[in-house]
Amino acid sequence: MSTTPAHTSPSRPQDYVFAGGLLALTAIIFWPSLRWLTSQAFAHEQLKQSVFIVLMAGGWIAWEKRANLRLTLQFTSGAIGWLFAAYALAAAAVFFQHPLLVLAGLVAAAGGFVNFTFGGRAFRRTLPLLSVFALLILFVLLFPILDWPLRQMAGVEAARFLKLLGLAPQLAVQAGPPIKLILLANGGTFLVATECNGFGLITSSLLLGTILLLYRQAAWWRFALLLPLCLALGFVFNFLRITTIVLAAPRFPGHYAVLHEIAGLIALYAGLGIVWWLTGRKAPA
Repeated sequence: MSTTPAHTSPSRPQDYVFAGGLLALTAIIFWPSLRWLTSQAFAHEQLKQSVFIVLMAGGWIAWEKRANLRLTLQFTSGAIGWLFAAYALAAAAVFFQHPLLVLAGLVAAAGGFVNFTFGGRAFRRTLPLLSVFALLILFVLLFPILDWPLRQMAGVEAARFLKLLGLAPQLAVQAGPPIKLILLANGGTFLVATECNGFGLITSSLLLGTILLLYRQAAWWRFALLLPLCLALGFVFNFLRITTIVLAAPRFPGHYAVLHEIAGLIALYAGLGIVWWLTGRKAPA
């Protein structure tokens, strides 16, 4: 005796109409929240980096598991359950006037779409990516809250490190709006702007570490040990980037913008490389 999972396969014309209508309704309901999320993410370079990390991780997972990915286009019980959760969360957002519930519903809708398109087996393999998508939404919400505290921390730590190198840095705050943090060091005046808060490095490191640990099905203690380390690495590489710019700026007058970009790219890829090395390895048997 064999059993098959309950599902609704669009084998008749009316089934295709039902499936298309349900997916179109889902897209209409969650399009405003998806558009807002996209606009916020691409409005800031730091969040844009995190989006690219998620997209590249999705492409990597899809390529590595391409032999197991098959279009099913079936409304399994799992797909229906996730879509029902998405609608319930959207309705709760309207009832309780709490827009955060719509974003949670967006994650559930993405889960239902993957389940419908590729089946439950592929859905289980993409759970790490859906978890990281939820984490990315959280980062978008936290960005305006953490911008100034992270800038302060980055400026203080960079000044402390420059002092260890024998310089005499000073930090000053200019009242806004917008409020500005100024670092005076090595004969120059440097603005610790939003782009210097390290949010992109920190979140990218945390996202990449989370993806790899989930994908490798790491033990819980590896999450507890390595994810805080990923966060710390992002913060450290950011204030080292600021320190490098301060030290190198007098040697390259007139090329500050290029120096800023080069230092940023080196810090980003060096930090992510170490995160990959720490979290991408399989645990010993």
